[in-house]
Amino acid sequence: MARRTFNPRLGIEGGISIIGVSGIIKPFSEEAFVESIRKCMEVAKASGTERVVINSGAKSERFVRALYPDLPRQAFVEYGNYIGETLKIAHDLGIRQVTLGVMLGKAVKLAEGQLDTHSKKGTMNLAFIRQMLEEANINLPISDGQLTLARELWDRIPAEHIESFCHVVLRHCLQHCQPLLPNGELTILLIADDGTIHSL
Repeated sequence: MARRTFNPRLGIEGGISIIGVSGIIKPFSEEAFVESIRKCMEVAKASGTERVVINSGAKSERFVRALYPDLPRQAFVEYGNYIGETLKIAHDLGIRQVTLGVMLGKAVKLAEGQLDTHSKKGTMNLAFIRQMLEEANINLPISDGQLTLARELWDRIPAEHIESFCHVVLRHCLQHCQPLLPNGELTILLIADDGTIHSL
């Protein structure tokens, strides 16, 4: 049971922690959540890993982990919605190599510069998505109300144009994220629902 908790990521072995068998704490404030990310990043650095991989959650982590089979569990950190804050923490801690895994719903917000992707902070901007489709030379008219979730784009965009669209999204994401890690190397991976990973 202990192996199924977050304890191994924190260097705790051989027992159950008092915070509960799930190992998950739900913070009551944004400040507390960001501080929990900082603690995980500190543990990642202390583990001696050269690269830290940040993901929105367990699903994206599962897909990206296959690319880095030799990294310790502590090297994988969940950012939730706080992408900007997590990258700033990486910079503060002097972490030089960061991989950011992101799925399309958050990616289209991040591409526009929304570094906190929570729905309370910002919504999907159809006008900006249309702009990115144009940049990718994809003729796909999308009227207001026609797109409920960004992941619907995986089915709407013709297969032969998926890669070019992903490159546009990733370039925009990198434009907003790289300045937050000025002394580091940032790799951004766009993850499709089926686990396919796109990169620049």
